[in-house]
Amino acid sequence: HTSLLTPPHGPFIFLLFLLHTQCDPFKPFIIFSNRHEIRRIDLNKGEFSVLVPGLRNTIALDFHLSQSALYWTDVVEDKIFRALTSYDVVIQYGLATPEGLAVDWIAGNIYWVESNLDQIEVAKLDGTMRTTLLAGDVEHPRAIALDPRDGILFWTDWDASLPRIEAASMSGEGRKTIHKETGNGGWPNGLTVDYLERRILWIDARSDAIYSAKYDGSGLIEVLRGHEYLSHPFAVTMYGGEVYWTDWRTNTLAKANKWTGSNVTVVQRTNTQPFDLQVYHPSRQPQAPNPCAAKDGKDPCSHLCLINYNQTFSCACPHLMKLGPDKCTCYGEYFLLYARQNEIRGVDIDNPYYNYIISFTVPDIDNVTAVDYDALEHRIYWSDVRTQTIKRAFINGTGVETVVAYLPNAHGLAVDWVSRNLFWTSYDANKKQINVARLDGSFKNAVIQGLDKPHCLVLHPILG
Repeated sequence: HTSLLTPPHGPFIFLLFLLHTQCDPFKPFIIFSNRHEIRRIDLNKGEFSVLVPGLRNTIALDFHLSQSALYWTDVVEDKIFRALTSYDVVIQYGLATPEGLAVDWIAGNIYWVESNLDQIEVAKLDGTMRTTLLAGDVEHPRAIALDPRDGILFWTDWDASLPRIEAASMSGEGRKTIHKETGNGGWPNGLTVDYLERRILWIDARSDAIYSAKYDGSGLIEVLRGHEYLSHPFAVTMYGGEVYWTDWRTNTLAKANKWTGSNVTVVQRTNTQPFDLQVYHPSRQPQAPNPCAAKDGKDPCSHLCLINYNQTFSCACPHLMKLGPDKCTCYGEYFLLYARQNEIRGVDIDNPYYNYIISFTVPDIDNVTAVDYDALEHRIYWSDVRTQTIKRAFINGTGVETVVAYLPNAHGLAVDWVSRNLFWTSYDANKKQINVARLDGSFKNAVIQGLDKPHCLVLHPILG
């Protein structure tokens, strides 16, 4: 079966997927990324073809088998993409380094880890209803994997003081550490789930080894260590009785027995570093009842439904909303807006690790000194002393634009929400003053001159 992909730029490309039919038993194949393209390898014949060419820097990769969809992250564009009949951007704003990605094929959600913003996020498959799932005591998350049948989510954390693997429900509850790195380990890198055995497999890029354990961390096995083709492993997956991984030092995709590490075989050599890999086969996405399915035509949640432990569900709310007392309905809520040098966040006042808006970060932000908010238009305004600008954007991440440029030492900033003006401080050798302009930066003027080093600024527009 051939589906034609029309990318937003460049020529038509073909995405070859074998779709399961009764007369054609499903043949497994590997999909993997090597920065600039996503390839497919037939597991039986070893032949490869390019699925998606012309990418910038693709890292993580997953699929939704029953929808014949591919998902991937790009850490240069800082976006998450999806390929169905064409390919489109699913998550466009507020990403810094999305290194890990996992598709929930039962409830229809997508999860990803942010190694720079130190959080795990979730959204529906089309990118809507996005929210923060887990944050706080998340130091350097790298890989993520899940089993929607049990509602369980796993992730690796490279935290220098405590490298570990953690688990929680797919709704973010019941979080616990299931493996702490002691001894030679220390960089738990790639992670995958063995659905048949209900075990996790992971690779450690410090000890260059593959490990296996039960979902609760017990029954730890060292599968393979110190092999030529396991010299700097990045990602791991499995199929049947074998574990598959990518290796950066030898630029190979290799496989071995998932229990003993025996019969190490090179599946494919690559010219560039191979990143993530998955085996595209129904056994890698086993079916189960969907706790989030509509009952009598009514969805269980007003906005976002997440699978919890024991085939139950929990409702969650997208950014800017909070769950009501009925635990099913979301409503709008206050949030705290704050800035640090290269980041602006809006967080829940009661739970400061819970992001209410997407995070603003580089390249739009370099060294923020002040931030303010216009509730009427839902825009954030900020001053940046390194780029010497005042910029603004909508809180959903769209419409980033420069309002005032060539601005020395703008440390104070305030929005007049009544007369719809913007005030700011600035100083250099000649001019040391408080300025005003319309919110779009037009009609700029000095209000107070002859100051020394004006820093902070607040307004009370009601009193004038």
